[in-house]
Amino acid sequence: MSQSIVAHRYAKSLLDLAIEKNVVDQVQKDMHTFADTCKESRALVLAFQSPIIKHGDKLAILKKLFQAQFHPVSFSIFEIITKKNRERFLPDIASAFLRLYGDFKGIQQAEVSSSTALTEAQRNQIIDLVKQYTGKEVALVEKVDEQLIGGFVLRVGDQQIDDSIRRKLNDLKISFAS
Repeated sequence: MSQSIVAHRYAKSLLDLAIEKNVVDQVQKDMHTFADTCKESRALVLAFQSPIIKHGDKLAILKKLFQAQFHPVSFSIFEIITKKNRERFLPDIASAFLRLYGDFKGIQQAEVSSSTALTEAQRNQIIDLVKQYTGKEVALVEKVDEQLIGGFVLRVGDQQIDDSIRRKLNDLKISFAS
């Protein structure tokens, strides 16, 4: 079974449990914290993937780092996963949970990369564009990519709009080569 399917199933179960216990927003906050921690700490992710580190030790690491600050429903997924020896899926489960939470709340994640920070007007224009396209509220993640020269790249789900100068120059280069 592929990693994304496994992660989705566990994330769906966690969301269902959070809904049942009426702690969805708290679990979302915890999974967001966990996902951010995994992005910032490659060593933590590698520890989850390591066949050398015992499963009990991995659970001890999770307890030390997260048990005191996480809701018991959030932490329960860590205990279940380590008992089943599937710790390598934890970062993907957190990401899958955040996507499912967005669907549950009617929020569309969108990511925009631009050569400079967006102005308020540009930000609002992009948010309005995504709202019209999806019909959902928008959570916009902004990134500055100086390699773009100008313009922007917008990603919404698996769709991408590339209106960057870099792409336009590349298209021009290809048209001259033909």
